[in-house]
Amino acid sequence: MGTKADHDLWGQALAIESRYGDRGPEILAQRIVELREADERAEAEFWSQVAACLSDLHAIRLDVHVVEAHPKRSRRGDARPSAFPEGSASG
Repeated sequence: MGTKADHDLWGQALAIESRYGDRGPEILAQRIVELREADERAEAEFWSQVAACLSDLHAIRLDVHVVEAHPKRSRRGDARPSAFPEGSASG
C-alpha cells in the first residue's frame, strides 16, 4: 500500500478515535459487519484496515502510558540506569 493510502487509513483511525474515543473499535466493528452483510466488500476491507490502525494506535498509547507510569523501566522490563544515583540531590 502506498504512503498516501497509509495516511488515509491513519487519518481515519485518528478521526474515529477523536470522535468516539474508547467506543471507536466497537463502532467500527459494527460498521464492518453492516458493510459485509450488504456485500460491500471493498468498503468493509477499507474499514477493517482502519480498525487495525486504530488497534495499533491504542497499543502505542497504552505502551506510552506504561512507560510514563514506570519511567525507570524499559519496555522489556529491564531497569534503566538512572542519570542520578539514589540519594543524590537530583535523584
